[in-house]
Amino acid sequence: MEPTLNGTGFMFKVLDEYAEDFIQFAGQTDGEVLEIGCAFGITTIAALEAGGHVTACDLDPRHLQILTENTPQALRSHLTCITGRLPDIDLPEKSYDAILCSRVLHFLDGSAIDASVRNMFRWLKPGGRLYLVADTPYGIWRKLIPIFEARRARSDRWPGLMIGLENYLPFAPKDRAIDAPPFMNLLDPELLARICTDAGLEVEHAGFIDRSDFSGLGRMDGRENAGLRAIRAS
Repeated sequence: MEPTLNGTGFMFKVLDEYAEDFIQFAGQTDGEVLEIGCAFGITTIAALEAGGHVTACDLDPRHLQILTENTPQALRSHLTCITGRLPDIDLPEKSYDAILCSRVLHFLDGSAIDASVRNMFRWLKPGGRLYLVADTPYGIWRKLIPIFEARRARSDRWPGLMIGLENYLPFAPKDRAIDAPPFMNLLDPELLARICTDAGLEVEHAGFIDRSDFSGLGRMDGRENAGLRAIRAS
């Protein structure tokens, strides 16, 4: 887990199955793929090395500079870097064969999540794939679990909204290198599926992601992240 330069989170160095699927698909398609929230670009570089043409988007231009410097010279012509923030970034419609948005949506409020995924639908070509990954309450934020499940039981639209992150950590922070955002909006596979269905996408798979590779964060039960693959059918 490598801290990002803007103090909003981490880039995972161990890729999950959704990132691996995105990388493999990027190497098989002749079109462009898009990674939103690429951070230092570990997935983007792997997709380039697989033979893909990748547009990498991040809100911090410093991340994109590091990504470019770390990309092998022979592959840089296949890389396009764009600075932008969801849901405000404007990208061309029907331009991408696949989009990966990993561990970004949980930093947005509900209306911004819905708007972002509707935008991703527009940016995908018909038949294009969308990969989403988000934090759940069942990882380091497990103090939220009873609140999350109670809200789910009463059909709250955004049961994972969490304000005052320091109140939900299972441990006292040992350093202040990461300045906590003002809120997070934790998700699960069912919520990801609802968001995508509402945006017009067809969900192919949604499930929990086992991140037992997390170290030093206490008990894990295999539900630390949620992931989804969906398709724009038309």
